[in-house]
Parts: sequence; structure tokens; C-alpha cells
Amino acid sequence: MRAPFAWWWPALAVGWTALAIVYSANYAVAVPAAFAAVVFAGVAVGDAARRTLPMPAARPRGRPIPSSGVRDWIRAGRLGREDLLLALDRLDRRTLHPDLPSRTPEELRRIAALPRAQFYGYVARRLDALEGSA
Repeated sequence: MRAPFAWWWPALAVGWTALAIVYSANYAVAVPAAFAAVVFAGVAVGDAARRTLPMPAARPRGRPIPSSGVRDWIRAGRLGREDLLLALDRLDRRTLHPDLPSRTPEELRRIAALPRAQFYGYVARRLDALEGSA
């Protein structure tokens, strides 16, 4: 089991609080000690929140899109079209549909094999949907 906070932050806060109380007659020591106690107490609360609050799930990252990507994909033929479809899916997962299932290889091949005009129409519709969500 993991403790909800590190033990040293509250210990430091208590120690500085005790120092401020002991030297309460000497403001030159008591005020900085009280300030340090408040800072360490704040760090303890922040540390406890960081350790106990649920963290958002990390999204799976795909291959990075190369800088010359889209033009090279278009020139590469069917395999380039498949890469373009996968890039559109990654963008779609990052914006509209984080739970979008992966395409099957058969589906990728079927879409990539569309005639040129139909394929570019499909890509244009996907891009319009992505831009509409932004």
C-alpha cells in the first residue's frame, strides 16, 4: 500500500510550527518559522492530492507523422494511402473519438483501393469532420 503523502512534509510543517511556538516572543525567528510551516503544510496537502487523485489515462501514441509525410504518402501508392488513413484515425482519436477502434487490414486495403477521386473524397470528408470539431 502506498501512503497518501510523504511523511517528511507534515513532519517539517510540525517542526517549523513547534519552532514558531517556542520562539513566539522573538519575532525575528517566529515569523520565518511560521511562514516555513505554512509552506511545508501546503506542500504536504499538494503532495497528498497528487498521490490520491486519479490521473487521466494516457492516450496511446502512434507513429509520429513525418514532416514530408502527406505528399510522400500520396506518391507511395496504396501503402501510402494506408498510412494516410492511419494518420487520420490517430487525429480522430486525439480529437473526436478517443475510443475509435482500430481498422482491420481488410478495411484499410478496401479504402486504399478506391479509385483516386473516391479516395480523395473520403479523405476530404474525414478532414472536414476533424476541422468541424476543432
